[in-house]
Amino acid sequence: MKKYRTALPPLDLLIFFEAAHRVGSFTGCAAELHVSQAAVSKRIHQLEKWIGEPLFIRNGKRLSPTASGERLYNTVAMALEFLRQGLVASREHAMRPLSIGAHTVVGMFWLTAQLQAFGLSGDACPTRLVTSDSTGDLLAGKNDLLVIYSSGMVPGFHATRLLDEEMVPMASPALAASLGAGGSGAFQHYRRSDGPPLLNYVRSAPDWVDWQVWFDGLSLNGPEGWNVRTMSTYSQTIGEAIRGSGIALGSVALLQSELAAGRLVPLTKDVLRTERGYYLCHSESVPLPNEAQKLAEFLVAAAHGQGARSCRPHAKLADPG
Repeated sequence: MKKYRTALPPLDLLIFFEAAHRVGSFTGCAAELHVSQAAVSKRIHQLEKWIGEPLFIRNGKRLSPTASGERLYNTVAMALEFLRQGLVASREHAMRPLSIGAHTVVGMFWLTAQLQAFGLSGDACPTRLVTSDSTGDLLAGKNDLLVIYSSGMVPGFHATRLLDEEMVPMASPALAASLGAGGSGAFQHYRRSDGPPLLNYVRSAPDWVDWQVWFDGLSLNGPEGWNVRTMSTYSQTIGEAIRGSGIALGSVALLQSELAAGRLVPLTKDVLRTERGYYLCHSESVPLPNEAQKLAEFLVAAAHGQGARSCRPHAKLADPG
């Protein structure tokens, strides 16, 4: 069994020795370490006594290492630097915020509010939100948790269903009123080429729902015959709809806050329910830190408190083991 306490001198003796050798004087060493010159001299003497031979030749203010001191310095300097790097890495890992990745619209319209609520809870800890519309980038990133649009089959990850996907046309209250929309009629009633545009977007993945997928999924005619405006991202379509610039396909679960605040209203009873949803994921190969587990449980509780169903137990995420 290694007994470092008896096999090694006190660590501070090595720190003082390394500094004295490097700066070439006890005075410079004392200034660097913010101690007295006598304190430096005392510790060097203690180390020389422990080693059993002199480590420096003292000639007035000049300090020269002996052959033994030179050999020891090479070992001590390398060992201290190796120890420093290891401790810095451990400290950075312990102090880094939890990283949670999400699709942009999830982060913008649902997750940010949940992280704010978590930050006010008794389990609060620093968090960092990373958003992207690329599922591949999110899965490849070094995030503790992910919230992504998926079927739930995510190789290499545990997945817990948070929110179902229900897509319904939405608009600002003013635009809805101009259409005479009460939210219970058929969407085809509002079809006209000179009407407000359907706000479409360039899909980032084949499984994302745009207007063509929505019409096909409900066996409705469209979007031919409609005024269509294509945006670069799904988030932009929601922003434009809130500003009254057109009609967006809204995810009912993600946009609960916008609906509750009256910034958006559903236009029709026609709702497309997909088999996909929004899943909370974490790597199968990396155990969840305690703080990440608490955040995960908070998000699951928040989602299911919103009325979404789950296909996995709510209380605790599966942990690799």
